[in-house]
Amino acid sequence: MIQVINRALNILEILAQEPDKEFGLSEIATTVELNAGTCANILKTLVYRNYVEQSGTKKGYKLGYMVYQLTRDNSYNTELINASKVAMDNLRDSINETVILSVIKGNKRILLNESQCTHEIQVRTTNESSVYRATTGRMILAHYSPKELNDFIDKIGLPTEEEWPEVKTKSELIQLLNDIRTKNIELSWNKNHVVGLATPILKKGKVIASLGIYLPDIRFGKSEKNNIIKQLKKTTDLINEKINATTK
Repeated sequence: MIQVINRALNILEILAQEPDKEFGLSEIATTVELNAGTCANILKTLVYRNYVEQSGTKKGYKLGYMVYQLTRDNSYNTELINASKVAMDNLRDSINETVILSVIKGNKRILLNESQCTHEIQVRTTNESSVYRATTGRMILAHYSPKELNDFIDKIGLPTEEEWPEVKTKSELIQLLNDIRTKNIELSWNKNHVVGLATPILKKGKVIASLGIYLPDIRFGKSEKNNIIKQLKKTTDLINEKINATTK
């Protein structure tokens, strides 16, 4: 038996007993009979791999996105998915393009939900992507507080040229993100002729996700562009209203 794997599984089993609860480090360490340092190191790896989620530095731990992915369990972030599903499906039907809902976990843009179009030619979105490369990832970053953004950059570093060619320095990154935040919509084109659009999903003024559309640029002419942007903004407003109505 490999001891460290056994310990990691013990930790996951503890968190799985109450999936929505945030467990403190000392509580986890005591329950699985580990010293705090060893437990913290195992949790650090599990957080990095998205099997455990930590809400912030020195905050509690709970099950992460990848646990639900392994079992094809859609109960992760249920409130957000339920609040957006009907609106996403309606948006897809109105423009016949694939609509996605994304969040950031660790250093990745995670696909939370997807409503696929019926076109034979369509853009397939991976479950995980670089935050800097993904249009929805950039939108979420743009709405981070200065401290959150600095912490993210300190941890992840600057984007590579492949991820974001226009960014060479930290000041350039911050300026581009400020521009995205001001416009409140992000449009991007890549070398594969894919267009990405993204808007922010906000709860009590804090970004929690991004609504996005990815499509081939051949279907993004002037008339299509205006309609897609209009419908995306309208849907974003509907989702934001619904999410914030449930928190009053």
